[in-house]
Formats: sequence, C-alpha cells, structure tokens
Amino acid sequence: MRKWQPQHIFTGTELLPEAQVLITDDLGTIIDIVPAAEAGENIKTLPGWIAPAFINCHCHLELSYMKGAIPTHTGLVNFVQQVMKQRNTDTEMQLEAIKVADKDIWDSGTQAVGDICNLPITAAIKLHSPVTYYNFIELTGWHPSVAESRYQNGLDCRAIFNKNQLPNSFTPHAPYSVSGALWEKLQPHFSGVPVTMHNQESIDEQILFEKGTGNWIHFYEQMGIAHSEFEGSGKSSLQTVFPFLQSAKPLLLVHNTFTTEQDIAQVENLHPEIYWCICIRANQYIENALPPIDLLQKHACKIVIGTDSLASNVSLNLLDELKILQKNFPQLSTPTLLTWATYQGAKALRLDKKMGQLTKGTKPGILHIKHLLGNGMLQQETTIERLF
Repeated sequence: MRKWQPQHIFTGTELLPEAQVLITDDLGTIIDIVPAAEAGENIKTLPGWIAPAFINCHCHLELSYMKGAIPTHTGLVNFVQQVMKQRNTDTEMQLEAIKVADKDIWDSGTQAVGDICNLPITAAIKLHSPVTYYNFIELTGWHPSVAESRYQNGLDCRAIFNKNQLPNSFTPHAPYSVSGALWEKLQPHFSGVPVTMHNQESIDEQILFEKGTGNWIHFYEQMGIAHSEFEGSGKSSLQTVFPFLQSAKPLLLVHNTFTTEQDIAQVENLHPEIYWCICIRANQYIENALPPIDLLQKHACKIVIGTDSLASNVSLNLLDELKILQKNFPQLSTPTLLTWATYQGAKALRLDKKMGQLTKGTKPGILHIKHLLGNGMLQQETTIERLF
C-alpha cells in the first residue's frame, strides 16, 4: 500500500479538509481516503494538492504535425482555409508528430481524451497508448452532392476503429460544413451515444445562418464549393441544426465563443445532457476572443475543458488551459476548474465509472499539483507530477 497526505485532496467533485490521506495499491488503484489519525504508519506527506488525472474533452490528435504552421489571430474562416491547404500526406511525418503529442498528453497529466478523427491514422498509436481515447469520427460536406461519398468514407474510417475495439461514434464537424443531406445520414447514428460539434466559434457562423451572407460564403467561393442551395434560416446556427442533435446523449458543444444567452437558454431547456466544452487558448489563438463563461455559469451549464489541436494551440497541456481560464476569469476557483477538467469531463465522455474522481476500486490516474498560491489559486509556476 501507498499512503499520501497532501495539504488537500481534491476528489473530482470536492476539496476535502486538511489531514486526509489517500491510500492506493502499488498500481494506483484507490483503496480509501481516511483521516490522517486513522491511516497508520508510512505516510508520505506532500506539499500542494492531490487530484484525479485530467480529462481533455476536445482534441485533434491527427493535426499534431501542424504545430506552428498557422499564424495566430487569423479568424476562423482563414484558419480553416489554411488547415485545408496545408494538409500533409507524409504519413511517416504525421505518425511521428502523433506519437510525440500522445506522450505529451500523458506526461502533462491527462488520462482520457475526446479526439476528433477524420482519418484512421491515429488508431494504431491509440492501441498502445496509456491514454484512453473516445474517438469522434467526424464528417464534413457542405454540398448535398458529396453527402453519400463522405458518409461512405466515414463508415470506412469507423470500421477500422471498430476492428481495433476503439470506442467511437459519428459526429458532425460544424453547422457551416454539413449539408442537410449529410445531416440526414448522420442523425440515425446519434441516438443514445456521445456526439460533439464545433459550435459558434466565430461571428461569421451566425451571419451565415441568420442572413445567408458573409465570410463563409466568400470561403465557399474561393474553395470552389457550390453553395447555391443554401439559404439562411433566420436563426442562429445552433438553433438551426439542434433538432438533428437532440437524441445524442451526451451532446458536447465545443468552443461556443459567440453563443448567446438565448441560444443557451433554448437548448438547455430542450436537452437534459449538454456539456459545453471550453478551449480558451484555441479561442485566443484563432479569434483572439474569450468564451462566455459568465453566461454559461449563469444558466448552471455543465462545463468541460479541451485543448483543440496543435494547429490552434502551443501545447495539449490541460493545466495551461486552467491557468489561462483563471487568469481571465479570476472568480473561478481552482476546485471549480478541476471539477470541469476531471469528473465533469469524464461524465461527458461516459468514463466516470473508471476515472475523473478518486473513488474506491478505480484507477483514475493521480496527480500531485504543486506550487499553488496560499489561497489555492493557480499561478504560472504551478506544475503537476503524476503519482500514477
């Protein structure tokens, strides 16, 4: 047995009082948490806090080779255009970048990832990774004419993940990249499974759906994508496509940078299991904007954390996401942020029976969080060390 007594233990849902001891076996399975007076001998004291390992609810591991390839603050329309233009077919280079990113994810304290997959290239690496991945097989196709071919490509990709017994489900990319015909093919696959979607990441998305004009129309024209069949709905993008998503359980909406209070209130009223995924460093990298944390908290929304890809971030380190969130929203306590990054994230990926909290009989991964301020707030010097 191993016995750890930090200043505080964060269980995934609450910060315990001082003088508590976490007891594990030699492999990191949780045996108990007891008062120090009842823990016996051979207790190792630690400065700082102990917490479950992190859950990253939104990543694009396959884009790891694009680190530093796209300038900051381009705006989403230009960013997407750059991603499409700079996609590389050098498989060896892609695989090497994926291996490095996968190791960095683990070393920086993340236990599980909700990963976006357009291709099956990450499957072989994930088979041998200590990180648990939930794989969102993402489909795109703006014009109805490509719906069938994109759907078949998705089935082929998904077959490889199924063959390797890697958990997965179909997911749409974003409202501005999925045609009505493709939505109809995807919708039957959503019932009762986790589904995610890039949501309202730019103001241009709102303009496209509310008015049928704007930068996305110019993007389609520049990329040679026919758009004559599209008509604005007069509603926000989220309200327009939400009927297709109502059977998903849970539903993860990602970015939400320009989501309005009306959008939040409407969909929260219609769906019992929505998680709002925040990727603050990617928001700053692409749009130089902040997510509407105050609005989400006002409506008691379930919030989780993601990193997005190395095309839109300098690292896949979830602790750095929490630091930037607290810097920009100092009202957010460290236990609140850790709840989003652990238990809440595990629930969003349906992994809460195995990880995201320090409960008896589980192996959630255990982090030692060091160099917190005296009031428990994060600082630039705050670091983590894996105990398991």
